Amino acid sequence: MTEHAGQLVETVLPRVPVRQWVLTLPYRLRYRLAWDHGLTRAVLSVYARVLQDFYVRSAHGLGIGRGRTGMLTVVQRFGSGVNLNVHFHTLALDGVFTERTPGRLQFHAATPPSDEAVGAVLGAIRYRVGRLLARRGLEPGAEPAAPDGLAEARRFWRRS
Repeated sequence: MTEHAGQLVETVLPRVPVRQWVLTLPYRLRYRLAWDHGLTRAVLSVYARVLQDFYVRSAHGLGIGRGRTGMLTVVQRFGSGVNLNVHFHTLALDGVFTERTPGRLQFHAATPPSDEAVGAVLGAIRYRVGRLLARRGLEPGAEPAAPDGLAEARRFWRRS
């Protein structure tokens, strides 16, 4: 991942500071995301919106309005031991762009996030993903709305 991230920073992303964010997930959710790609995209969307909001609010706190950042996320599905471990690696432009004059962008670098700020980002992600799961009937203890495809396949192969 490190080599791939370096290549993206050097050849694809603009020449501005970049911060890597990694979101790991609870085991129960990793398993679900392994076979529910729609849910994976929805969780990724929540995560990306929270990061975007973090950068916009941070810039606003410095008197920079109407800023936007960019990010690129790779969904990694396995850990180094080839174990199931769905998680997200995100390269975020570490700051915001504003339109200086029509068609001209200016980058404003962010200050490094404090431990409290990272905790607030994680708390927002946890809360919003929890709401997403509740809307889909997937909160802990709830009966799943759709059958578990992996468990069904596993039962099939055990009978064979």
